[in-house]
Amino acid sequence: MTLLSFTVRNHKSIRDEITLDLTRPSLRTLRPKDDDWNIVTFPLAGVFGGNATGKSTVLDALRYAFTAISQSATAWQASKGMRRAPFQLDGSARTASSTYELDFVYEGHRHSYGFEVDHDGIRREWLRDVPGSRWRTLLDRDRDTGVFKFHPSLRGRIDVTGRELVLSRALLLDDSSLNALARELVDRFDCVLVKDSHREARLRDIADSLAEGTITFPDLEALLQVADIGVEGVSLEETEIPEEVRRALSHFQRELREEENGEEGDSSRGDDGPEDLDDDALAQVIRHLTFTHRGSADECPQFSIHEESDGTIAWLATAVPAVEALRKGGLLIVDEIDSSLHPHLLEVLLGAFADPAVNTRQAQLIFTSHESYILSPLSDVKLEPEQVWFTDKTYEGVTELTCLADFPRHPDANVARRYLAGRYGGTPHLSPSTLTALIVSGED
Repeated sequence: MTLLSFTVRNHKSIRDEITLDLTRPSLRTLRPKDDDWNIVTFPLAGVFGGNATGKSTVLDALRYAFTAISQSATAWQASKGMRRAPFQLDGSARTASSTYELDFVYEGHRHSYGFEVDHDGIRREWLRDVPGSRWRTLLDRDRDTGVFKFHPSLRGRIDVTGRELVLSRALLLDDSSLNALARELVDRFDCVLVKDSHREARLRDIADSLAEGTITFPDLEALLQVADIGVEGVSLEETEIPEEVRRALSHFQRELREEENGEEGDSSRGDDGPEDLDDDALAQVIRHLTFTHRGSADECPQFSIHEESDGTIAWLATAVPAVEALRKGGLLIVDEIDSSLHPHLLEVLLGAFADPAVNTRQAQLIFTSHESYILSPLSDVKLEPEQVWFTDKTYEGVTELTCLADFPRHPDANVARRYLAGRYGGTPHLSPSTLTALIVSGED
């Protein structure tokens, strides 16, 4: 899966439609010459902007779209209403529908998949492809008009509820002709958030992957050596969950199931609720990463992950999924990629995606950042104007997205300096005098 563009309307601070485009200007038709998509798509795109301008919202909208595909037919069905996050600072937008559309390449062919949601569920859903020289409609779903059509090539209809996507349901149907496409979208997407809770979850996943053998200790140690943070070895510490805690967890899940059955008023649905934990499931362990550092002592002590620096944690949480994407291909989004990372280490990461000799699977990385160094002449990673995007927020609180290519500039212009000077927007409107007045008034 190669992403060509993403369009979103009415998601959090995004009220009006915006599009993040990853195609090169050379793509002027529906298909490139010789169907070589690699030469017309970018492996990198960066979104820059001041605090609270909506950088993270752009990535959050992308994450919502992929999560809706993976969970709207399963986990989301337990919610009382449709999960969504419309623009809240406008009365009409708050009750209006939201739209998400992915333009991507799957098995060498261009596809467009999108959906529109409101409080009641899925309002519209569509899937198109380009088998020849024009668009072909594979799926057309419209709640208002009652249209629900599948192209004959899809070999059958997929029935869904009003709050689940057809593609999400297809994930559960191995014999569906849409299963492979849906699986490709879900399996080839990953995201890294800056929140501590997300990073902690990432570290738990890394520990589990080490235990399961999907990540090797030499690979993890090599990644840490890239960062040159003094770590020489990694090991795994496993602690069994106490028996009373495991039994309490089983009891809690049993009560939760009974409560859900009571709310539904139908005890025959008991088998659909959480199951009691069997003995194998109860035999769980808590896994922790431990690290050995360089030192002058004969036997250096091991340090837990909680004793490591924010930089070490940030590097592991970002670099591991980045390597996974580079090895297998797909789309990785990283919010505030510069958080706790040195600019040169950030360059190593971006450079891997930019280098076709390393990025042989055509993986893509979309990131947000405050780091102007990436845009400066000092950076070894040269981003073209079409790869640089800026977010800004209007007086009404609406996020706007613009591309560096839309601004007239000299080829040798110092983009980083102009960005910091506010020439492209995306910089905060500061009021240092207000801070000064606040300090003075407190002293008085």
